[in-house]
Amino acid sequence: MKTNGMRFATVATVLVLSAGAMFGQVPASNAGLSYMGVIPIPNWTATGATQEATDLSSFNPVTQVLYYADRVNHAVDAIDTRTNSFLGLVPVPSCVGSCPSGVLVVPDLQKLVVTDRATTVYIYDLNLPGSQPVAVTVPSAIDELDYDPIHQRVYIGNTSAPYFLTGIDLTGANANTVTASIPLPGSAEQPRFNPVDGLMYLTIPSVGVLVFDPTAGTAGTGDLMTTYAISGCSGNGNWIDPVTNTMLVGCNNVGGQALINLADGSVVKRFPQVTTDDVMVFNSANRRWYSGSGSNANDGGNCPSTNAGNVFPIVGVFQAAGTLTAPTATLVGTQCSGRNGSNLALDPIHGNIYIPVRQWPADPAANDSGVPGILIFNDPAPTQATPAHSQAVLGSFGTVDFTVQGRAMNVTASFPRGIPDANTVLVITTTIGNEVVACGQANGRADCAGTLIGDPLIGGMTLLGNGGTVLAKGRIVLAK
Repeated sequence: MKTNGMRFATVATVLVLSAGAMFGQVPASNAGLSYMGVIPIPNWTATGATQEATDLSSFNPVTQVLYYADRVNHAVDAIDTRTNSFLGLVPVPSCVGSCPSGVLVVPDLQKLVVTDRATTVYIYDLNLPGSQPVAVTVPSAIDELDYDPIHQRVYIGNTSAPYFLTGIDLTGANANTVTASIPLPGSAEQPRFNPVDGLMYLTIPSVGVLVFDPTAGTAGTGDLMTTYAISGCSGNGNWIDPVTNTMLVGCNNVGGQALINLADGSVVKRFPQVTTDDVMVFNSANRRWYSGSGSNANDGGNCPSTNAGNVFPIVGVFQAAGTLTAPTATLVGTQCSGRNGSNLALDPIHGNIYIPVRQWPADPAANDSGVPGILIFNDPAPTQATPAHSQAVLGSFGTVDFTVQGRAMNVTASFPRGIPDANTVLVITTTIGNEVVACGQANGRADCAGTLIGDPLIGGMTLLGNGGTVLAKGRIVLAK
């Protein structure tokens, strides 16, 4: 069966169970999220050798398909977020043990990048249904990853010595080859591209947040710029609010989450109410972070524990606030989650949050009384209104215009001089994340035109990238 550009190994009948109705009332929370149901996944059980075991996920805004690393089926789950139904499995070659691990959709190239937690990165072309993935050999124990749209390169960290931040080009003369290998001082967690400055940020639990320039170093393929230490935080998941240039770091210990000002590395605020986070997501549309705190030690009096002891799985909800010069955030509240609920995903188009769980609702008396599957919540919080006309001024290069025509958000820009003859793109922060608009370039001139899936994020950034260099950047503002 061909679905949204990928051939799946198996297809399941659509079935969304209402676990709240089957197993009593949905536990109370104070985060304002709405329970939507549970998507069952083939072969998942609540206990035993086939109990739910997942890792990273990634959403494709073009097809509205969510991909999850599924270690029970040793494949990638594909979820249709328009119907909240299971589509099928994307097979991963020679996948055993804790495989797959990292999953990443590259929307502008329509590629799916998967790590096997060993030494192979698989790159699927979503535009060629049924095609075999390209295999790239890298250092051992590769795990989490993110995409640098300026260089069109994916960066991957590994978790066994020697440690590296490995870069693989996805296009050009070096496509599907390792083009960067930056030594690291410890086991890597989540790398993250920052659309504010075009740099890469990486959490290492034993060190803090590391900042990398992808064009630095003697080879020009990247080097460590600086390190931000976070006292009492074993940093795992992270995500960036581009409006305030802050990063919420999920501390996988009892110290609570940490909000970091990326301008200077200072810790703006700690959240001891939410602990032991693994994976988190950020919704640009409402500027909220959601933490997957499946081993949370602070229940706040709202949520039941699991039978593992004093563990209260929750989703933490945090609101970005303040200004670029005085950033802050607030804890909106917590939503009771299911057992082992640590690996969040987000569909920013519909405002839905997804959490694979072994048991829903969590039960302190038994670990097999609930439903395993992918739990769904919706956040009804207001999102940014669609601007009729907005723009980003890129200094002497000119202005990028965003205008609504019908249901489309169109992007136009002309840079008549001073653009070197190299691949040129606009990277735009929108209400669904980082979007890329390609530019035609010749004889020092670049003309850019395209259509966004989301809306330009007011206060977000637009970067003009050329040949792997950020030539200019400008904040997105409402136009008169």
